Formats: sequence, C-alpha cells, structure tokens
Amino acid sequence: MSITFETISDDPALFLFALQNEAAHFQPMTRDSFHRSIFLDDRIVRAPGQGFALPFAEVRGQQWPDPASRPIGLIFHVAQCGSTLLARALDLPGRSLVLREPAALRRLGVDAGPEGAVDEAMLRFTLSMLGKRWDANAPVVVKANVPVNFIASEVLSMEPETKAICLYFPLASYVAAVMRTEGHEKWVESIFAEMRLDSSRFALGANPRTTAERTACLWFAQMKLFEALTATYSGVRTLNAELLFGQPSAAVAASAAHFGVVLRDGEAEEIASGELFETYSKNPALDYDPEVRAARDAEAKRRLAPQIAEAEAWVSAASTRHGPVGELGAPLVG
Repeated sequence: MSITFETISDDPALFLFALQNEAAHFQPMTRDSFHRSIFLDDRIVRAPGQGFALPFAEVRGQQWPDPASRPIGLIFHVAQCGSTLLARALDLPGRSLVLREPAALRRLGVDAGPEGAVDEAMLRFTLSMLGKRWDANAPVVVKANVPVNFIASEVLSMEPETKAICLYFPLASYVAAVMRTEGHEKWVESIFAEMRLDSSRFALGANPRTTAERTACLWFAQMKLFEALTATYSGVRTLNAELLFGQPSAAVAASAAHFGVVLRDGEAEEIASGELFETYSKNPALDYDPEVRAARDAEAKRRLAPQIAEAEAWVSAASTRHGPVGELGAPLVG
C-alpha cells in the first residue's frame, strides 16, 4: 500500500501509535489486532507490516479532517476503577471500535501538565487520527488514562456534543485500589511526579508529603476536573465504579446506549455474567470474579485504614480552598 497523506488521513489500519522524538509514529493494525490489544501502548498487539514516522513539521503543515467530522466517545477514569473492564465490554467487532489507552493521546496529557496547557494543533491531529473507522455506523470509543483527564476539557471542546463517561471511585475505595500493593504505590508516586502535581493549583498551600496524601491530591484533582466537565458539556455522564461492579449489566447497557453501541436484547446481561467479568480485565489468564474483587477491596480497606484517614484529612483541608467534592452530577446509572 502506498503511504500518502490521504491514506494516513482516512485508513484506520494506519494507527497513530506514538508521538515522540518530534515525529508521529504509525503502526499498521487490523480490526482483530485492535480487539486483541488490551492496551495501545507498549503492550500493543502489532499487526504484520512496517511502521513509519511523520515529522511534526509535516503534521503541522497538513490539513487534517476536523475531529468533529469523525466523533469519538470517551471514557475518562481515575485509574484502577474498572475502566478496562467496561471498555472491553463495549468492544464488539462490527458494531464498535474501542481504543484502550492510546499512547499518543496520553503523551499530550503528560506534556500539557497539571493545568492542561495542551498543544492544540497536535491534539486536533491526534483526535482526527483516532476517529478513523472501518464502518461509518460503528462508533469509536477511546478509553483514555489519567494524564488525559487534565486535558479532558480541551478534548471535548473540539466537539462540545461529544459523549463521554467519567468513571470514578469514592475516596476510600480509591485509596484501597491504588495503594493496595507496593507496585500500586509506586504508580501513585510515578504519575504524581510525571504530571507535576506538586505544582498544580490543588497542591498549593498543602504540598502532599506522603503517598497517602499524594493519592488524595490525585483523586481530588481528577474529581474537580470531572465536576467541571459535567457542568460544561451536555454529553458527559458520570459513573461510580461501585455501580459498575454492583450492577454490571445496567452499567454496560447504559454505557452502550450512551455511545450508540448497539446491543441485542439481553446482551448486556450475557456480557455481565460471562467470562469477561469472571477474569482480570488486564490479564484474562487470571480468574477475578466479583467475590474475589469484593474480598480484595474489603481487605485493602481494613489494612489501609490509617492511609484512608490520612487521605480524608488532606481532602478535607483542600476542600476549604477549592470547595468540597460532592456526589458528581449527570449520573449514567441510578
């Protein structure tokens, strides 16, 4: 296949894999390789073929299709709250295309920093590339990741009617989820540093000193961003992850309807009672049913009770400066 600006613009098999070293890197993909790629970062399941790179100078010199002409749905989430599970439940070849954590979009979030100073031209290009599809009637849904939350308003402003879901945990459940192992704590420290959250407006006057306080700051910042999204964009809905796990068929059905993914009668129930919800969404080789998930959550909350209290105290202090985080509006379920 000849690589031209036209094929780059329109062919979904030419996937924008990364933005690095002053170039946009593309990877050939098939619909099946997208389906088998639980994540579209370094864990991508690559299709055969040679990738290529397009220098940023050429990207900026080309007129790309307006993202509004090929809209995508978006799943924003606070991490460790079932977003991969929900995204995989909605990935139905022939009826949808779900892109899980595309690295290029994440890169823009990291570069933008905690106040969302995004490169608008590169964001427009990235969203245009992610909106390519094989079937015009099969919606594209992008499951983002934490850095993208900090540019979520800029993403949605490209098409203000965009359908989006903000998936979150209440604070205690969030602490239990992201601090349950040493590896998870390292992730908190890493993402806090990568996003430069110590310089964010939420940390001013109360720089978080411990992992529990950094967890609290990370949660608080994201929840305030979600709060602003629901107040600004009519297509945004919120979903408490405890409802996703407690009422999975209702959550899957409502998410599919919100994004325009067509389900058969009873299909949401089939998905919620099937293998996907009985295994670990990030690694299907591991059993991970609702009972295991609930037991793990309860054990983590008991063990991490001091850290939860520490996080709650930090959020209480932050709330005096920025206003409290209440129950998010525009609920998808309930």
